[in-house]
Amino acid sequence: MLVGTEWIIDAFDCDAEKLRDAALLREIFSLVVRDLHLKVIDEVWHQFPGERGVTGFNLLSESHLACHTYPENRTATFNLYCCRSRPEWNWTKNLTEMLGAGNVSIQKVERGDKRNAGNLPAVAEASRFRTANFPKVSFDEVTIRERGRLPHWEKEGGIYFVTFRLADSLPKEILQKLEFERETALKVLEKLERNLSPTEKRKVDALFSEKLDEYLDKGYGSCILKNDRLAKIVVDSLLHFDGEHYDLFAWCVMPNHVHIVFRPLSGYDLANITHSWKSFTSKEINRILGKTGKFWQRESYDRLIRSQEEFESVIRYVADNPAKAGLKDWRWVNIARRYSAAAAGKNIVF
Repeated sequence: MLVGTEWIIDAFDCDAEKLRDAALLREIFSLVVRDLHLKVIDEVWHQFPGERGVTGFNLLSESHLACHTYPENRTATFNLYCCRSRPEWNWTKNLTEMLGAGNVSIQKVERGDKRNAGNLPAVAEASRFRTANFPKVSFDEVTIRERGRLPHWEKEGGIYFVTFRLADSLPKEILQKLEFERETALKVLEKLERNLSPTEKRKVDALFSEKLDEYLDKGYGSCILKNDRLAKIVVDSLLHFDGEHYDLFAWCVMPNHVHIVFRPLSGYDLANITHSWKSFTSKEINRILGKTGKFWQRESYDRLIRSQEEFESVIRYVADNPAKAGLKDWRWVNIARRYSAAAAGKNIVF
């Protein structure tokens, strides 16, 4: 079942001064809200020092509308998510006229279960498979741990989608803007005068992770994992204890980050497994490069998988990540045999 539509818009070669004009950006938001008949529940705007880029966030009854501007790069990014059908807004025409954009890129993403919605062949192929003879996972005893900025949901026998990235993978200003948006979204939701449920907080963190991935796929930083020798070190580390300490379902080593879908086995936990991967690979790669110091960003993003549909969705995401990032014939991606060779029609039980 499709549950909504998301538009991701990038406007390039804009007038830098217009990207610093918070009033103009608020006017753009007003036009979107008016033309699409949206309802604003609350809004937050912030202008950063230095280059004076602007972040804006509207909490909508339909979901949200957000923007970030980068005057130093003459770039503006917008995100609109609606849980109900809406007409197409002419982003190209309006951003060209209002921001002086020389080029506008628009991605439209249907959110929810897309198995009957005309998937691309690679996605459809992954979605055919179900994991056979998979033990039941119950979610009545979930532990939420704080080991940094992000909460970590953990469950004995749970399945996780984990992402960790190189220390230089994103510029500081982008991280600050993403973190500000996350904190802003939480504060806006808290103004609804009720305590946020763990599920609501989890959705905000998931949105934060999705936006982080969008920037990672743009190829910031050294991207040293383009080097096959170094990428193989990471892959070998993932495979080393597969079937002993954990079961791997899918993995992808990208130029500046890594995605893994796995289940810790009895006696091993999420934090220790992730730490062992990062510790071994950082020491080994730094030794080869003749370097010292921080290799991976300290905190990883991990997501506890809670349904068959979510499980299949993250498998498809990992499988398609290289193509989405424009990497052709990328060899460092794998859907594990225990997942992809399972008999069709036999469900994983959560």
